[in-house]
Amino acid sequence: MKSGKKILTRLKPVFLTILVLGLQDARAMAQAPRESGEPKVDYAAARREIQSVESAINALLNATFANPFGLVNRTKGVYLPGYGQVFNFLINIQRAVISTPFGEYASGQEITPAQKRKRIDELKDRLVRLMMQHGPALQQVRPNELVTVVAFFEDRNFPDEESQNRTIVLSAVKRDLEEWASRQDKWLEFKQRMKIIEY
Repeated sequence: MKSGKKILTRLKPVFLTILVLGLQDARAMAQAPRESGEPKVDYAAARREIQSVESAINALLNATFANPFGLVNRTKGVYLPGYGQVFNFLINIQRAVISTPFGEYASGQEITPAQKRKRIDELKDRLVRLMMQHGPALQQVRPNELVTVVAFFEDRNFPDEESQNRTIVLSAVKRDLEEWASRQDKWLEFKQRMKIIEY
C-alpha cells in the first residue's frame, strides 16, 4: 500500500510534464493555421477600414433616400475571420403619414410600388460602384475572402395592406474588387460577376 503511494508520488511530476507538453502541443497546433504565411489580422486597422466604409454607405443612403424614405438602422460592419467583411443596414420605405387621435392618414403624394422599385435599383447600382471604389482599401480582408453588403428594406404600411419587405445581398471576392477597381467604367460588367441575391 505504501509502495503504491510512493510510486504515485514519483510519477506525479511525470504526469504533470506530459500534461504541460500536451497543452503546449495543442496550443501550437491551434496557432499553426494563422502562421501559414499569411499575416495576422490587425483588428484595430480592420475597425478603421470598417468605419470608413460604414460612413461611405451611410452618406450614399442619405443621398439616395430622402423623405419619405427613412434610414432605420445605420450601417454596421463586422470582420468575420475566414469569411471577410459584412455591412448591413435597414431602410424603411413607407408613405409619409400623419398621426392623429383618430388614426393614421397618408399625407402628400403616395409612393407607388414602381417608384420604390426604382429607388431600390438605383441604390443597388450605387452600392456596386461604392464596393468597387472602397474594396481595394480593405487591407485586412484576404484575397479569397468576401466583401458583402446586406440591405434590408422594410415597407411598413397600414395594417390592412400587404407588406413589401425585401432583402438584397451584394457579395464580391476581394480579389475581384482589386482587379476591377481601376475599371470603374466597366461597373455593369462587374455587377454581373458579383453574387446578388434578392428575396
